Amino acid sequence: MQWKVYTILKLVLSILILLVLELKVEAQQVPLSQYYVSPLNMNPALVGCSTRPFISFHHRSQWNSFSNSYPINIASIVYPIVQKYPKKTYKGGVGLQLIREVAGMQGWLKNTGVHFAGAYNLPLDYKYKHVISLGVGAAYTQKNIQAEGLKWGSQYDQEHGYSSDITPSISLDQTRLGYFSAEAGIVWTYNTFKNRLLSPWQAQSGISVSNINQPNVSFTNSEEVIPMLLKWYAGVSYSKNNWKLHPQTLVMWRGKSYHFNLGAYAQYRVSYSDYKGSSTNLIGGLWYRWNDAIAVSGGIQHHNIQIALSMDLSSHPTIDYLSTGQAWEASVVYTILNKKQNVGRRFTPLI
Repeated sequence: MQWKVYTILKLVLSILILLVLELKVEAQQVPLSQYYVSPLNMNPALVGCSTRPFISFHHRSQWNSFSNSYPINIASIVYPIVQKYPKKTYKGGVGLQLIREVAGMQGWLKNTGVHFAGAYNLPLDYKYKHVISLGVGAAYTQKNIQAEGLKWGSQYDQEHGYSSDITPSISLDQTRLGYFSAEAGIVWTYNTFKNRLLSPWQAQSGISVSNINQPNVSFTNSEEVIPMLLKWYAGVSYSKNNWKLHPQTLVMWRGKSYHFNLGAYAQYRVSYSDYKGSSTNLIGGLWYRWNDAIAVSGGIQHHNIQIALSMDLSSHPTIDYLSTGQAWEASVVYTILNKKQNVGRRFTPLI
């Protein structure tokens, strides 16, 4: 059994290393501040790390000085696969995510996508303390662009500025396109599926590669591929009496460009009902994105519902209407329980 597990892990890690070596194209992607609310955005293997099914809703708005504040809306559902007999075992999980983005100063570019992920869990010991989750995912995205009102650089001259009478040097071959993208990931977890009374510690670390197929997303006859994106996440959780502390970090690479996110959140239990098996917790956190912004978050969790708000404060603000740091996010997470269950433990951060 053990040699089969390590053989599979060696194969998966070899594939991921080969994919990482192909990350040559430079690009950037600012991560969501509440990235932990949407695990499918982080790593497809994370859908295997939950002990309860849950639904989450996530909204982000930024650049509010513009007529379009670049809203992002995400709805996700994660469902664990559990074997109940002869022994309760968490075999993995599946997840589905819908995402809608509106970009451009007048909302000229709209992206709508659906994302599916599945994960399989490989226990490294019979006590289920150390578990490796292997995940794969696929997404289909449709991009729509409104050609009316677009202003191209070739329509400007030095004397008069912009002129709609100048024919742009670039023409759109299409205003709508769809593409598929693939991803894979691996996550190691410690004590995720055990009772916290046995150990106050949990730990998790994982790596994923997105856009493996590097799809072409150009509206013109030229080629514009989405480069592969590498993400590495790590975090620990420590519980003591009514307190929980969760330091964590997230690093994203594309070629020579990267984003580094470091922070922590704390959770304090203000009340607990033995009769209902429910608790009320206050949540607060602080994160720093290297050379970008500081994110402050707060929220409340009551029984199986969690609500959180966060705000990005630019660490080096430019002119107000160009500052990328003034953004806010809101999220709601609903854990699906039967009548005999309490919320239980999930190490998917902050959930």
